[in-house]
Amino acid sequence: MTLRDLHGLPYECLRLAEKWKAFLGSVPADEQFTILLSGPSGTGKSTLCLEMARELSRFRELLYVCAEERIASGTIRLRARLLKAHRGRSSRHIWMFDTNSIEDVRRELSKGIHGVAVIDSVQEMDVPDAEVWQLRGEFPNVIFIFVAQVDATEKRSRGSGMWPHRVDIRLWTERDKDGSRWATNVKNRYAPTVQRMFLFRPAAATPGVPKTRPTYAQIIAERSKNGGRIWSKTGERKAKRASSSGTSKPRRKQQAATAR
Repeated sequence: MTLRDLHGLPYECLRLAEKWKAFLGSVPADEQFTILLSGPSGTGKSTLCLEMARELSRFRELLYVCAEERIASGTIRLRARLLKAHRGRSSRHIWMFDTNSIEDVRRELSKGIHGVAVIDSVQEMDVPDAEVWQLRGEFPNVIFIFVAQVDATEKRSRGSGMWPHRVDIRLWTERDKDGSRWATNVKNRYAPTVQRMFLFRPAAATPGVPKTRPTYAQIIAERSKNGGRIWSKTGERKAKRASSSGTSKPRRKQQAATAR
């Protein structure tokens, strides 16, 4: 096949919504693609998964494997209600599967019903990461979304270092100083990278509850209890109590270290 023949081949894409088409790109409709989603805890990974599941379920049956947050815990139900993910026809095509067994996932995908599978998360499965990746080769017609935890530095995903290179799309969730959650398009074979998509911003503090500050007397009492320095209202420091031994050595002035 020449390059001119390759250029003339038809390429059908999923007709995603404008929001997702701009973020994920022109993902193929008849070919498999994989997504790796990672980020620190509490940055909106599960929220982004539910949003993507609702969008992709418009085209195929979707299997959501709850390996980390079990259905009985209620966290996924609460998040789905806040996102209103249960509304619409597409929610009927999202199947929540409460398991961390790789054999259960194989058995369910082998039925040929589901075209999209979300593994949340890879580290909570009962097998090593390499065996979870084998699902991609066993089911070439299934779109996989792998959710990975991060290491202690919270700068890279846990597991094999080959994962970021093998997937087609790599997403990273993060939190800004104002508390808003964002998803960054770190790697994408179907769209320009380094794009950010807003996820949500937590609600402000409960209105109507006044914020009270401690009085001067309370501050003095707390500092006296903890052995801290006590200052008078005029800004002068009170005399320090004499030590029981009667001898007190003067503190040596710390000499600043000079860089040579």
